[in-house]
Amino acid sequence: MMSLKNPSALAVCICAALLTQACKDSGTPAPTPGVGGSYLHVSVPDFYFGTRDVGTQATQQIEIANRGGDVYPIRNLTVTGANADEFTTDFYDEIVLNPTEAIKLNVTFTPITTGRKEAELDVDFDTIKQVSEAANQNEQHFYRAVELEKKQEYKQSLVAYDSYMDGGPVTSNKRKAAIKAPVIKESQLYGDGPDFELYLLAMDARENGQYDEAMIDVNLIQMLHPDSYIADDAVYLRGYIELMDKKDFNAAKETMKQLRQNYPESSYYDTALYSEAMAHEELGNRQLARSIYEDLRYKHTGVEALGISFSKDNIVSRMWFDRASAAIEALDS
Repeated sequence: MMSLKNPSALAVCICAALLTQACKDSGTPAPTPGVGGSYLHVSVPDFYFGTRDVGTQATQQIEIANRGGDVYPIRNLTVTGANADEFTTDFYDEIVLNPTEAIKLNVTFTPITTGRKEAELDVDFDTIKQVSEAANQNEQHFYRAVELEKKQEYKQSLVAYDSYMDGGPVTSNKRKAAIKAPVIKESQLYGDGPDFELYLLAMDARENGQYDEAMIDVNLIQMLHPDSYIADDAVYLRGYIELMDKKDFNAAKETMKQLRQNYPESSYYDTALYSEAMAHEELGNRQLARSIYEDLRYKHTGVEALGISFSKDNIVSRMWFDRASAAIEALDS
């Protein structure tokens, strides 16, 4: 605490965001770290606004996230307690949090008088059951994996991701885990240095819709770590963002071409070829796109007889043969 000459002009506040429920559900939910026995997670359980001048304002942000597989209509957020009149939120209307969704709210402290100020934030919500308790508890493995990943405890994070996938995921976190787990597993073999950390940052930025930030990270990998085992992953991620997120088809076709030329042994080679054709198709270069699709199909052709082509006898070749054939058929229709 500061030493002050004129304490009458100041107010000290601790806003304890002790969130409780006013829930219509019957029965007693299993104990969880969430709000009121739910799977609603609050980013910060307590606020400390410090020492503030009377008449000024200070704002902090919280996030309330749905970390389960059920649906939570949040009906109201109410500031309660002896000093409730000195706190406000920007929550105005009911919001429904589906699985994996979150809402960010501002809590503002405007001291009117001096002294220590405290208040509580009550969350009034309902629960629409969608999944079993076991499924809800399994979803927590995903968030544990993310927390461990942020702490750079990658081995433990991988264990949590694997537990999550083995437990039968019920939300869109399944896709995120399916992308992250193999990358972390690869790092256990080849290292988790700064190149790997940049790649994780790029993946997270892309997932959050921060495409420019993701592009900066993948470009840094190419500049600083051109010989990294993850360099081709970075080039592909850049091309994917250009193609699918930014719709910059000119840039995407060049990036995918660069990937094939610089990393001919990359596991992304076929994906890059297919993506390059997609970019040309979007640009109206239909004949060129068809030619690339044909190259991809030919690469995975095992037998040609009587004018009919058949794929090589393995899962990967059958997949790419079929995808290329379907793309050619769509162009010709």
